[in-house]
Amino acid sequence: MVNINIAYTSRINPAGATPVLNEAQIWAGLQRKIRFAQEFVPVIESCEVLEEKDGVVTRDVKFKKGTGPKDQAKEVVRSYWPSWVSGTRPQGRYLKHDETFATPQFDVGNMLTICTQVDFEQEDGSHVRNIISDGPSGETEDLNMTYAFEWIMPNLQEGTPEADKERQRLKGVSTPAHCHCLTGMADANNAGFELDTNEMIDGEESS
Repeated sequence: MVNINIAYTSRINPAGATPVLNEAQIWAGLQRKIRFAQEFVPVIESCEVLEEKDGVVTRDVKFKKGTGPKDQAKEVVRSYWPSWVSGTRPQGRYLKHDETFATPQFDVGNMLTICTQVDFEQEDGSHVRNIISDGPSGETEDLNMTYAFEWIMPNLQEGTPEADKERQRLKGVSTPAHCHCLTGMADANNAGFELDTNEMIDGEESS
């Protein structure tokens, strides 16, 4: 078995970008991306929300043939605003922008890493994470998005040519595909979409 780990960081508001997206707008864009992934990620063919409960979204995603580690994946998506704490997997829930995330108690010695992120977990334990972070200036114009991929490949062996080839293939596909989502967020913001995080699913209010 091989774990293929890839990460890429891109500036959300490059010089001259219009509009300049703030963290709340980026957060809203990520929430739309969870439900309408095909609008943001070119390699995703379709995205169907199967369930939404307590802020946790379960969805079925189909990838264009030959673009992902697999052609279809069931994902559990957890959102953490304004913070996520490493070392725990609390059930994510939507938070209003003026709320504070209730940080769990940790034993002494646990390392805490706090950031805003969305975590996409697949059935085999693979993860994709979209992480919002500050740049050196700490200003809105300097916000970054890090895309972190952890692909579990049970049919490959570490150190083999096949594993190296798959790592390079996924690196070539994942990085440009997900960075394209920043353009999608700007386009969506220009279109003036608003996302109600208490939206109706199949005619029933999510709980």
